[in-house]
Amino acid sequence: MRLAVLGGAGHMGRSAVAAALELPFVEHLVIADRDGQGAHQVAASSGSDRTRPAQVDVTDRRQLSGLLTECDAVISTVGPFYRFGTTILEAALASRCHYVDICDDPGPTLQLLEYDETARKAGLTAIVGAGASPGISNLLAIRAMEDLTAIDTLITGWGTGGRQDNDQSHPDSVTAAIEHWVEQLTGPIPIQNNGRQEQGRPLQPVTVRLPGHRPVTAYTVGHPEPVTLPRYFPSIRRSVNVMDMPLAVMALIEATAEAVNSGRLTVPEAARSLAGALYGGKAGPAGVKGAARALAAAARERITGKQYLPQLFALAVGRKEGRTETRAAYLDGTIPGGMGPLTCIPAAIMLSMVADGEIQRHGVFAPEAGVDPDRFFTRLSRHVKHGVISDERGPVRVLIES
Repeated sequence: MRLAVLGGAGHMGRSAVAAALELPFVEHLVIADRDGQGAHQVAASSGSDRTRPAQVDVTDRRQLSGLLTECDAVISTVGPFYRFGTTILEAALASRCHYVDICDDPGPTLQLLEYDETARKAGLTAIVGAGASPGISNLLAIRAMEDLTAIDTLITGWGTGGRQDNDQSHPDSVTAAIEHWVEQLTGPIPIQNNGRQEQGRPLQPVTVRLPGHRPVTAYTVGHPEPVTLPRYFPSIRRSVNVMDMPLAVMALIEATAEAVNSGRLTVPEAARSLAGALYGGKAGPAGVKGAARALAAAARERITGKQYLPQLFALAVGRKEGRTETRAAYLDGTIPGGMGPLTCIPAAIMLSMVADGEIQRHGVFAPEAGVDPDRFFTRLSRHVKHGVISDERGPVRVLIES
């Protein structure tokens, strides 16, 4: 297979390149980026003779199509997806390329799904949101909903899992991702409520209690799961996506949201400031006072402790044989290396399932609509460390309470 990774010199793109080079069926890998020098550096550091760098501006349709006509598949890590998502997907379908992306923005997700019929007629597979959340979380949701005939509540969630992230990225390399995060924390977000799509508020507290565990307070954030899961599973009455972060990070996030909502900072300004606080040791959006609050929150957590939710999980409350049942599914461990590998390894796995015929659905769809969870988690298991269950269904625990 001839594969292109778009945005291959970026923070996510470099992780996608590393994951793609582990796929034996990838005979030729094009590392494409607007930063041509960066693409050359990634290709040189890969140590593989299968790679070729290419300077490509995805807004130049002729240039993009010229690249993709040489390829069988493409992994897109180019954001923001509201600007570039449909342009890249259109070029991929026109060039007869299978397509996988890591889009975690609900608005562009809906736009991309509108190309479903075009992709089906072309006999192509395009998987939208094939990362961690969305991605792994969607497939955990299938596990959580298993055997339930009706779903009253479905919560998907993500966070640190209480572990220290060993991602050593420079602030500038992750600012685009954080800018999207800030956007989803400062404006209306999509939720499923009473069986229909509505606009909800971010940073609303949600009590999450996994069967057999103490309740934990998590906070709502804008993500595609509450949009796509009810689309394919219409029995879901209520669905939100939540995050669970250390107290110090939550203090910084709240200060960031306040700075944007008050008009003191724009979203890009707030994102740069938050990135500096998280990765660069800077004060953050609320300045010295905000940094002091974050330090105090960290000290409080060390003294009093904090119950953490798993790094990725789904919780479903529904009915089975006439009685209410609560089911939770979560990843038993973590994928080392930080946000990049956690997001891009799943995308590479889903591409490998397409190549091996384990995903036969054509069209544009979210992972829960065409990816077999058991086969996916079996492939994922070798990447997951710390407390992994070794069985035929992969590194997932399911907790049940009637």
